[in-house]
Amino acid sequence: MKISETRIPLLTGGLALLAVLAVFGAQRGGSQQMATVGITTPLPVYVMNEPSMPDDFVPGSTWQFTTWSTPNAMTWSARVEKVAGSWALLSLQETNRTTTGWYYIPQMPGRWERR
Repeated sequence: MKISETRIPLLTGGLALLAVLAVFGAQRGGSQQMATVGITTPLPVYVMNEPSMPDDFVPGSTWQFTTWSTPNAMTWSARVEKVAGSWALLSLQETNRTTTGWYYIPQMPGRWERR
């Protein structure tokens, strides 16, 4: 099988282009300056407040939750079964059944009211 003469320049041209891009990428990465930290340029500090549970969110208590969702807000009641940090095992009461599951309470979009 014979390689045509027109394919050889395309192949070498493509390899040359890849080599140029590799060299350019290496030079670009090396030209970045290091960040300086001092009295006039302090490090930025981000404070993340840990969201908290509602007061008295303890096993055995009953709460009503109302969402802030739109267009319709939903409301449901829950009994707290267990609490582990910011998580709570809740039993949600509906008309004919009870559903139990773990929920991350501080990040739920809504309002909790003790019942």
